[in-house]
Amino acid sequence: MITKKRLRKAKALKSNIKSVILSIVLASQFGFVFVVHAAPLQKYVVQLKSVSLLNEVNAENISEVFRGATNPSLKNTFSFESSKSLLEIQKKLGLDLMYVQQDHTFKSEAVVVNDPGFSTDGSNTDREWGLIKARFPEAWEKTQGSNSVVVAVIDTGIDALHEDLSAGQVASGYDFLNKTIIPFGMNSDDNGHGTLVAGVIAATPNNFRGIAGAAFTVTLMPLKALDATGSGNSSDVAAAIVWAADHGANVINMSLGGVGFSNDVVLSNAISYAFKKNVVIVAAVGNDVAVTGGDLDVAPVFPVCNDNGENMVIGVAATDVYDFKTVFSNYGKSCVDVTAPGKRILSTLSYDPNTKQPTPNAYAYASGTSLAAPLVSAEAALLKAFNSNLSNKDIRDRIIQSATPIDNLNSNQCSSRSCDGLIGFGRIDVMNALDQVINRVNLIKEGDLVSVSETGLIYYISGGQRQRVSDSILKQRFNNQTPRQVSDYELSGFASGPWALPLNGSLVKTPNDPTLYYISEGLKRPVTASVFSQIKDSQSSILLVTTEELNSWVSGKFLAPTEGTLVKGKQQTVYWVVDGALHPINYAFWKDKGLDIFPILYVPESDIPNYAIGSAYIR
Repeated sequence: MITKKRLRKAKALKSNIKSVILSIVLASQFGFVFVVHAAPLQKYVVQLKSVSLLNEVNAENISEVFRGATNPSLKNTFSFESSKSLLEIQKKLGLDLMYVQQDHTFKSEAVVVNDPGFSTDGSNTDREWGLIKARFPEAWEKTQGSNSVVVAVIDTGIDALHEDLSAGQVASGYDFLNKTIIPFGMNSDDNGHGTLVAGVIAATPNNFRGIAGAAFTVTLMPLKALDATGSGNSSDVAAAIVWAADHGANVINMSLGGVGFSNDVVLSNAISYAFKKNVVIVAAVGNDVAVTGGDLDVAPVFPVCNDNGENMVIGVAATDVYDFKTVFSNYGKSCVDVTAPGKRILSTLSYDPNTKQPTPNAYAYASGTSLAAPLVSAEAALLKAFNSNLSNKDIRDRIIQSATPIDNLNSNQCSSRSCDGLIGFGRIDVMNALDQVINRVNLIKEGDLVSVSETGLIYYISGGQRQRVSDSILKQRFNNQTPRQVSDYELSGFASGPWALPLNGSLVKTPNDPTLYYISEGLKRPVTASVFSQIKDSQSSILLVTTEELNSWVSGKFLAPTEGTLVKGKQQTVYWVVDGALHPINYAFWKDKGLDIFPILYVPESDIPNYAIGSAYIR
């Protein structure tokens, strides 16, 4: 229960805090051609043979991202600032360069702050209704978690002095902004967002104050990668992911996101590293900058969409007390796995976002996918505590398969259209997930190719889903491998996903449609006639697939012309294809780099927005 004194403090806080929405902001902006300005310092991340080589590009503020790393994919990765363009750096470093990218900026997911309150009444949105909706109290009868299970919270820090987070659940961590250890029991949060997230996961129960966390016995690891404004760089977030994996984290929660770039290599590498070390990775799908959620299949958000084609990140959308997708929550087939309660969620607060002043031992309502994601992290922590032998893939699969389908309730919540297939496999059900661990965890595993005894249908188990395998894909991708026999009951615990994809790099089409698609990183990318003329000699054949198969796969941007191609539509802008994206260039850059001697590929102007567009190269 909340005390009268605490309630008075909460009411006072309510009068001081106005509703705010913290929008996702990306620091790296896309420029326009033929604009001349002095080049400011830009932030980059690079992997190369020696840090001394950065002297050649006038690097400043150099910092090693993955300190002490021995894994070849992580060694010699540095963040730095330079006035030189990305292309100049690529040219200068040449063969010594593994990759270089902009150091993208992230912000904490938006929250709407109101006022506190406490109860366990699931029908009362003034109280902790989300715990009841997701069936946490029933799950607590089997497990309340374990302090040996560690949930890393990559955020703005955690106030371990808060009265509901000071029972020893917040361990030591690391501050990636100041490169210092966060001691046990310290307040490392100068924004408040991380403390909100932490309270959802592990606030102290039964102490006659505040709230109860969803997995209140687990240990929290504070990893500060976002500053007082809620912003941070992809290099710091990536470093935090690797640090968590190397320091015993079982689950990583990321209630943060950035939008506007086509991919992030340093983040992808870090996610792959942690996933291969058996860490469950959970991320918010984000809140669009407008009042209605955005389609991640059109405008992906990272890190939730950094799945590396293997569903390494559990993407979480937000729902309300009626299981409707909230208006602010993003959606999409490719990045969303489940939904969780995320509207008017009560949690711990340490900082007033309006006055920018500390608010010790306070509570507040918050709305956003930021609050939905930690409920899924808590579910993952309970599953790990219940059975320590579960792998991260097992836990991901249980969370997905045990969710309660809610597509039928969301007929027009995704930009005034049906959310069917766009909000994952349902709203989380923690008790159901624990029951599946007891009954089914050892039957079918990730990567299995199985045939259903009753029907003869063949499925591939991938990303917690059963994917139907056609005869053509069985021959092309699986080399006519013989699947093992399972019953329909054994397979019924797996959510039905898209049809199994062909091999990466395949060209596919349906018999009755001339449109060609290129399969890449789990997406089908339309191929224009001009691009096909460039790649046809390297393609041995075109695979015919059914319309049902093709329609089940997520569409990506158009396949870009080959690397180095100059592209132009009817407008004045010329683009240069680098790393699979079209980068606008201005006249000075075109002349200075000697690109004026190369031919230009002319494409319809209407096609340009359908390609991945990179940052501008200008002089």
